[in-house]
Amino acid sequence: MNDRPPAKDYLVDLLDRYWFAPPVALWRAVELRTAAEETYPRPLLDLGCGDGLIAGALFGPGGVDVGLDPWAEQVRRAARSGVYRWVQQADGHRMPYADGSFATVFSNSVLEHIPDPLPVLQEAGRVLRPGGRFIFTVPSDAFRALLHGYRVRWERGDPEGAERYAAGVDARLAHYHYHTPDEWADLLARAGMRLERARYYIPEPVERLWDRMNGRYGIDRWSPWRALASPHLRSLGYQRLLRRWVVARLGQAWRPYYEMDVPPGQKGGGLLIVAQKGGAS
Repeated sequence: MNDRPPAKDYLVDLLDRYWFAPPVALWRAVELRTAAEETYPRPLLDLGCGDGLIAGALFGPGGVDVGLDPWAEQVRRAARSGVYRWVQQADGHRMPYADGSFATVFSNSVLEHIPDPLPVLQEAGRVLRPGGRFIFTVPSDAFRALLHGYRVRWERGDPEGAERYAAGVDARLAHYHYHTPDEWADLLARAGMRLERARYYIPEPVERLWDRMNGRYGIDRWSPWRALASPHLRSLGYQRLLRRWVVARLGQAWRPYYEMDVPPGQKGGGLLIVAQKGGAS
């Protein structure tokens, strides 16, 4: 059985799904292009599954055995997505599964929203089989310094302004920490897992574009686009044209950024971690 997700154009797929928030689509597309290079033996748990949109793009219909999320509305949406065989509402630090239930635990951009991720890592380690893998994505230790708004302020000699800008982004996104690979390795070791590899993604040009486009498309402030894409105006019918425009126009204009890798020896704004539980491989 091939446990690797099928190759696909995540940029087009995510722009179609997130047409109303194109910068989100760009970040997630690069993220999934990176994550798709890993293998995901089943049974597979999606930790912090949300509405199932990300797992659906990566694994396809029925591609995940279990989805877990603490929010009831997200669980209801995930259950309707067709991605999961089973979806449950529970906290990540108290998972309702027996020891060794899963071959793989996957988590996409979840751990940065948890002030103390160690209890969740310990639970992920507990529900993994010996030799099983925990694969997750998080913003990296370089995330703040690669923001366009941060770089502009830093380069004009305003480090305090750069820090204020980054703090505003932290607050808006509810990010609590940006660990280095070594720091993740230490946390994982305390949870009974070994860091296999850490890979940076989202090169600086991609993050700077993403940060600028958050303003243009109203992700972090009001904009004309935000008004046009409002769900309250869906009944007017024109949003179908906007969706097609986003996919066609930005699918072409942003393709070089989507296909860009972090140069060797440099850091990117995202970090993919692959960890293995001790025991048989």
